[in-house]
Amino acid sequence: MPRIRPALVVSSLAIVAIGMTGCAAPGAKADAESDVQKVVVATSANPKPYTYLDDADHLTGYDIEVLRAVDDLLPDVSFDYQVAEFDALFAGLDSGRYNIVANNLSATAERRKKYDFTDSHLQGQFGVAVAGDSGLTDVTTIDDLAGRKTYGQAGLNFTRVLEQYNDAGSGAKIDIQYSELDLQTQYKNLAAGAVDFIFSERVVFGGYGGEKLGLTFVPLDGDYLESAYGTSLRSAFAVSRHTEGREKLITEINGALQSLTDDGTLKSLSEEFFGIDLTPKK
Repeated sequence: MPRIRPALVVSSLAIVAIGMTGCAAPGAKADAESDVQKVVVATSANPKPYTYLDDADHLTGYDIEVLRAVDDLLPDVSFDYQVAEFDALFAGLDSGRYNIVANNLSATAERRKKYDFTDSHLQGQFGVAVAGDSGLTDVTTIDDLAGRKTYGQAGLNFTRVLEQYNDAGSGAKIDIQYSELDLQTQYKNLAAGAVDFIFSERVVFGGYGGEKLGLTFVPLDGDYLESAYGTSLRSAFAVSRHTEGREKLITEINGALQSLTDDGTLKSLSEEFFGIDLTPKK
């Protein structure tokens, strides 16, 4: 029987629609009329270029196009994409409302306690965005940011690192201003002096025009971040443990990711969205 693929419609109403009550909760169960398993993929459509809505309100980005390429290789599954607020992504995984989250998620040890992860499809570079005249361009560790002000968002990997630093009590705390401001506004506020730095990735910094705003990206040592804070520089797709047949699904996704690595598709997508090859290196 030919594969049935539902049309993807993403609009400005998507976030509202996802939160409406009375809708049947999706699950990764085979359609009664076919052998195709519907897998609900959730994303916040932010940050660009990992996941975002283009000018035509079409969902795209590196994470999304990687999964579409995976989907093309798996005849027994079909990915259904939904957009939700970032905080709702984890709640959806917890409840089984969403089967997969594609949102440039670092596969940290803490997250692995609650969720399964596929193999990684990206290896990023973490650092801080600062104003060029801030005196922070020689930052090498989190300790150098003690007493400084930044934005944070609950549940975000960057924010957790800063929270761990504050909890350790080894020096002056970092002043975390919890905010739902979009990243473009955060960078503009950083340039205006509202905060002292923004913990970021190099790709995100470039994607939001950091240099054009007079900002500088200062990379931090990845080995230091991983050993000191248990974070991960590798991104992967998180899978809800409520997903039916999740072990088989993860195995199939990992096999597809390997095929896409071997044939150069992942590298091509990375260069398309980032301008450089950020695929994981062994």
